[in-house]
Amino acid sequence: MSDFETVWHVEPAGRTGADRVLVLTPGAVTVLVVADGAGNSRRGAEAAEAVLHGVQDAVEAGADVEREETWRDVLVRCDAELVASGQGGETTAVVACVTPRHVVGASVGDSELWLFQGGEATALTEHQHRKPLLGSGQARPVTFERVWRGGILLGASDGLFKYVDLRRIQEHVSIADAHAAVLALAALPRLASGALPDDVGLVLCRPNAPRP
Repeated sequence: MSDFETVWHVEPAGRTGADRVLVLTPGAVTVLVVADGAGNSRRGAEAAEAVLHGVQDAVEAGADVEREETWRDVLVRCDAELVASGQGGETTAVVACVTPRHVVGASVGDSELWLFQGGEATALTEHQHRKPLLGSGQARPVTFERVWRGGILLGASDGLFKYVDLRRIQEHVSIADAHAAVLALAALPRLASGALPDDVGLVLCRPNAPRP
């Protein structure tokens, strides 16, 4: 059983979307994935799906999920496989392995992972390269590692971070009910017309409350 409560949601801007989110729980750790297919096209959605499959294959093959280099290698492999397939789509990706001691992972593109803790907000993906994306054959995933003792992790596509001020996001991540928090966060970019300017894919992760 995982030590973390993890809730995710994808809100497409139209009838279909290109954002994808995956949560895996191999053993006591949790693996989070956010991928945003470029151009909001069918090919972008397929590229994002390919990243999810690549991560799942690595976990099922027994990869060392607690090494950030593992996730860099997985994303590099996804980049090469997308090019070799001739599929033509591109995508961002954030992959993070969460343990009771630390968070490790890799990312490329403009999807982001943030840690909210003690009133502070820290972008774990701050050093990532926004371009080239996976599927270009030239992507350069950047690893990250962070010691943590609690707090709230929020991974999301640019459909959230591009359109919503960080202060407003910070106000919503601490809502006591994690499911309500995720739905509230997904609604933040919504325009007065009710439309979303972009797909929103997000995942929220925090330690489970201690058992009495």
